[in-house]
Order: sequence, then structure tokens, then C-alpha cells
Amino acid sequence: MKTLNFKNERLLIIAPHADDEIACSGLIDKVKKGGGKVYIQILAMGTFNKIGSKKIDKNNWKKEFLQVKKFLKIDDYDITFFDDETILRLDTIPLADIVNILELKSKISILKIRPTIVAIPTIFSYHQDHIATFKASITALRVRPQNNKNFVPNVVLSYEAPEYSSWSPYAEFGKFSPNFYVQLDKKSVNRKIKALNFYKAQLRKNHRDRNSILRLCNYRGSEIGAEYAEAFHIHRFYF
Repeated sequence: MKTLNFKNERLLIIAPHADDEIACSGLIDKVKKGGGKVYIQILAMGTFNKIGSKKIDKNNWKKEFLQVKKFLKIDDYDITFFDDETILRLDTIPLADIVNILELKSKISILKIRPTIVAIPTIFSYHQDHIATFKASITALRVRPQNNKNFVPNVVLSYEAPEYSSWSPYAEFGKFSPNFYVQLDKKSVNRKIKALNFYKAQLRKNHRDRNSILRLCNYRGSEIGAEYAEAFHIHRFYF
């Protein structure tokens, strides 16, 4: 990461829900400190009763996200579905519809902001919305050499979060295998924790909290001989 110049980079994070972007907070900081721009595309936000937690109100959820947006200095964002129906069945939306939003319809679509780096969820998740988002994102980011107007981002990465594990419908085909790391220092980890803490209704002890972030960042850091790190899987990388 020290060899990359982020001055002219445009990072697009495609997130199934608000709070998933926290997985990329270290990468966000690198891009912003380098003078680049960061955009977040949230696919679904709505009011629902979260299992094992209190009711999540979409308006409070959005307020929390806007606090995170300000804290992480996000340049712009878009929320695709802001209703109480889609939040429970994002995986039932036709793939072509989501692809069209990501490619063209969103105000921060791929063809409008022309990101140089795109971060998407990994398919190795037990959350159906993350899997649906991965599939739509991969399709929207595909190379189409027959189209002279095709735009292809230089870098496409999958990010992880504490709940990703081998307990996934795709576990028999493999697991999340990081091959790209963002080294973090203690300050960066504390920023990640503070960003997550804005999402009060999303916090769950030993699952999505301060300790889970510390454990994961420390574990990924140990893989590269550092104290802390964020891990990603490269789908495309060239400069």
C-alpha cells in the first residue's frame, strides 16, 4: 500500500446495507489522505425487527449512516431501496435490475463516477443479501471488450466483515482468501471502532463490536507481520 499513490483514485464501496462499509474504513482513510474521493452505494435500508436485537428504524439508521459519512469524510452516497419491504428480500430483486442500478441508474453509478477502485462484499458469507450484492457487482464490473465505450475500474476487491466464515453456502468451493492488505495502526483501528459505534442498533456483543474488530484486525495483521490490517481479495488489479 505504501507504493500506491491515491491522489487521483476514486473508491466506490458497494454495500448491501449501511455499516458494511466499515470493513473498508482503513482503505477509505488511505484514499482520503492521498487526496482521492470515496463514494458509498448502499443497496437497502429499511425498518425491521432484527433477530437478537431491538427494532431498527430506517430513519435512525440513515441518521447514523450520515454521521459515519461525515466522520469518514465520504464524498457522496446513494441509497437504492429505502423502504420496509426490500430490506427483507433484497435477494429476490432480479439481478438485471440491480446491475442496471450499479452501472447506470444510481447517481453515483459506475459509468457516472468512473471509479478506479471498487470494493464489494465477498461471496463467502452466510448473509443472502451480501451474496446477491456480490453477484450483481461482479456482473456490473465485468469486462465487455465488444463495447468500445466500456469502462473498467483498475481494481476490484472483495472486503470482509466479522460475520464472514466457513458457514456459507459456498464453503464447499473455498473460503475468503485475502491477497491484498491495508496495514493499520492503532489510530486507524480506533477510527474503525468509532465508526462502527455510530450504528448503535447494529452492535452485537462478540459478533459486531469493539472486540470483534480488534480480533479480526489483529489476525489479519499477523498474516503480514504487522500489528493490525484490513484484508481484501483481489478480483482485478492493474495500474
